Amino acid sequence: RVLFRSFKQTHYLYRNISNIMKILRIAVTGSAGSGKSIVCERFKAIGLVTLDCDIIARQVVEPGMPGFKKIVEVFGQKMVQKDGTLDRAGLRNVIVEDAILRKKMEDILHPQIAVEMVSQIENAVYKKEKAVAVEVPLLFELGMEKQFDVTIVVAAQDMDLVKRISKRDKVSKENAQKVLDLQM
Repeated sequence: RVLFRSFKQTHYLYRNISNIMKILRIAVTGSAGSGKSIVCERFKAIGLVTLDCDIIARQVVEPGMPGFKKIVEVFGQKMVQKDGTLDRAGLRNVIVEDAILRKKMEDILHPQIAVEMVSQIENAVYKKEKAVAVEVPLLFELGMEKQFDVTIVVAAQDMDLVKRISKRDKVSKENAQKVLDLQM
């Protein structure tokens, strides 16, 4: 694996090998709040297909989907909001505090997320560039790094990460730190 330090270097690599490869698969990873989405926005701006595993995670737990059914089966009806959708905030609170329940949730969702991600990569419409950038927060934790040709790690100072997560997710700094502690 090669870690590229600049967007220009990655774009240069893409330009030089795109004729050889069918689809260049770029993983964009890093801690929560590190700026992965900003990197993917830049890739999208130059014509790459971009995917976000957090969005895919929401898709696999939509009402009626197998992931939703299994989460409710394991965690109970208390994880369903009045509108019939998954109580993501409630689920996050449970899994941050309980490693056993977190493992159960990961065992349910991570395989479904991986399958859906691969499906979306294969079925995407590549109009401009033959490349896809996928935002994968838990790339190494899930052992998914081998599914990509290039890995970009986005990093930031811990204190900045805590502030960003706290603001974005509307959680306390303590809870934001707990989220970070779950990642490499």
